[in-house]
Amino acid sequence: MEYAKKSFIFGCIILFLAVAGAGLLPGQSLEAKVQTRTLKNGMTVLLVERHGAPVFSTIYGFKVGSVDENEGITGTAHLFEHMAFKGTPKIGTSDFEMEKPIMEKVNRIGREWSLELVKGEQADKDKLARLRADLTRLETEQKKYIVKDEIDVIYNNVGGTGLNAGTGTDQTMYIVSLPSNQLERYCLVESERIRNAVLREFYTERSVIQEERKQTTDASPARLLSEMFMGAAFLAHPYKHPVVGWASDINSVTLEEAQAFKSKYYTPNNCVLAIAGDIDPARAWPLIEKYFGDIPRGEDPPVLRTVEPQQLGERRVRFEFDAEPSLMMGYHKPTFPAKEDAAASVLASILTSGRTSRLNKDLVQDRQIAVNVNAAASGGGVRYPNLFTFNASPRFPHTVEEVEKAILDHIEKIKTEPVSERELQKVKNSLEASYIRSMSSNMGLAMMVARYQLLFGDWKLYLKYKDVLAGITAADIMSFAKTYLTAENRTVAFLIKKAKAS
Repeated sequence: MEYAKKSFIFGCIILFLAVAGAGLLPGQSLEAKVQTRTLKNGMTVLLVERHGAPVFSTIYGFKVGSVDENEGITGTAHLFEHMAFKGTPKIGTSDFEMEKPIMEKVNRIGREWSLELVKGEQADKDKLARLRADLTRLETEQKKYIVKDEIDVIYNNVGGTGLNAGTGTDQTMYIVSLPSNQLERYCLVESERIRNAVLREFYTERSVIQEERKQTTDASPARLLSEMFMGAAFLAHPYKHPVVGWASDINSVTLEEAQAFKSKYYTPNNCVLAIAGDIDPARAWPLIEKYFGDIPRGEDPPVLRTVEPQQLGERRVRFEFDAEPSLMMGYHKPTFPAKEDAAASVLASILTSGRTSRLNKDLVQDRQIAVNVNAAASGGGVRYPNLFTFNASPRFPHTVEEVEKAILDHIEKIKTEPVSERELQKVKNSLEASYIRSMSSNMGLAMMVARYQLLFGDWKLYLKYKDVLAGITAADIMSFAKTYLTAENRTVAFLIKKAKAS
């Protein structure tokens, strides 16, 4: 199984969606159903007992993503997500004692090769060729001892489903669902992964991700436009880094740098585990303590000190490519749990959620100047101040300039004319209903409590934010638009179809 293909990227998390716990779990509030403990090593664990089918879903995450990377090692969080499936000294190998000395040689040659690669045009081509040949030979020798995808096989053999992982700007998550009688097996495997992950096939996987970037980003006009847009919108803050990393960094990061990054962030005190479903807490807690409790605590992760300076003027990007035109537009704004973030979330839905939303009805259906249009309240990420964004594609023969003007006209209308109470309530009802549906599964429950606990330190902020969301008024939306949706706070990026040479 190729996890490079399987992995999903957790992008912008829409945190405004909320639901009453009683609606999800009849007879008891959600708060009463969630049991929370912090182990001695700092790991936070949440159990949600939810009987029905004899299964449970799990998600554990580390508070680390592309926002925690610095220049030179971008893409390392995503790379380590791949490496976490390579196993440990006990998993993924037929004989670790025989494999280990070969792996040490691979790592030494791989580091030397990487350091030569970063010299670019000044690199010794003969040396590069020799090192690459040595690396290939050693990797082939190591493969004799590698047991491919053993973690996947272990879970498949006992009825596990949905084994996966995802990296985003703010976090890295690992998920799987299992039959109820497999909790101890889960604790054994995952505690071993956290404690003893081996960066097996590091340089091979690095090449896989290089190819992934070529296929998913370098060949995608939309993703290239997004990188340019984020780079213009964020001058200082690392939200400008692409999750997959910059090509030159992927090409040169060494195993030693990846290990140093791992030791900083992939520790129990920077981890939240959530388990939801058919579990008995009286039996689960001793197993969790037994397997996860003695994983060594790490140093507290470094605090990000860089703050994006206030934007003082509009920024524009124009990108020509042989592709259909599109535009991105964004405005800096506060993040969760600020009231302005709740107002932004409601406004995004008013503008583009559903066929009858303002921009969809006007631009797509009535005037037909756009193929699609979408607004989002959490562009970039959610741990730090982010962007209120628009994405749209004009319908031929209309242009990106026409679509931009139409969006700006709607923004100005929001500033001067309060949205109706009926429109406001309709959006709030729709948001609540959609999240009730998404939270009907064990995985939905586990994801919700894990994300809020991991990113904001208390999953119950989810419940409090529901009240903030419900209290948003037309005046709040108007105030948000007047304060943040201004010309000097705006970044615009155009993808223009490249003219054919005559």
